[in-house]
Amino acid sequence: MNAVAERDVPRADAEVASASIELPAVLTAPREARAFTRRSLRRWGAAEDLVEAAVLVVCELVTNAVCHGSQAPLDKRRRVAHPDERGPESSITLTLGLRPDELHAEVHDQSPDLPIPRSAGHDDDCGRGLAIVSALAGSWTSGWQPGGGKWVRACLPRVAVPVPG
Repeated sequence: MNAVAERDVPRADAEVASASIELPAVLTAPREARAFTRRSLRRWGAAEDLVEAAVLVVCELVTNAVCHGSQAPLDKRRRVAHPDERGPESSITLTLGLRPDELHAEVHDQSPDLPIPRSAGHDDDCGRGLAIVSALAGSWTSGWQPGGGKWVRACLPRVAVPVPG
């Protein structure tokens, strides 16, 4: 886990607290992202329902970045690469931004392919991630980074949104 930038603004004077972490695009990245999100939001005093929703949303976004946004072959994603083996194509950046009314969770990867929501069948192993993000976040969007790759951002309201169903 490599924190690339972290800024913790005191809540009394602040409009925004933010933290960012760079993760290798390997299968352990979602676990590290969940722990980072939980730690950051609890340090900022976020409500537990926001923490739990954010942890799930971040896990889905980072999992998608590992599985669909990494240019490393799947067998290389299964292990944590030695730092000398990592290139820009094998990392993911997660940025959390806590605002007075919402949390922004943004994931950057090196793929130019924007996410496409799918409908998963009952027996499908994948295809539910963006549906989960849509259910828990007030909104989500994506776009291309100027230097290549893409970002995917989910905005979660600080007031709990009832999950449909």
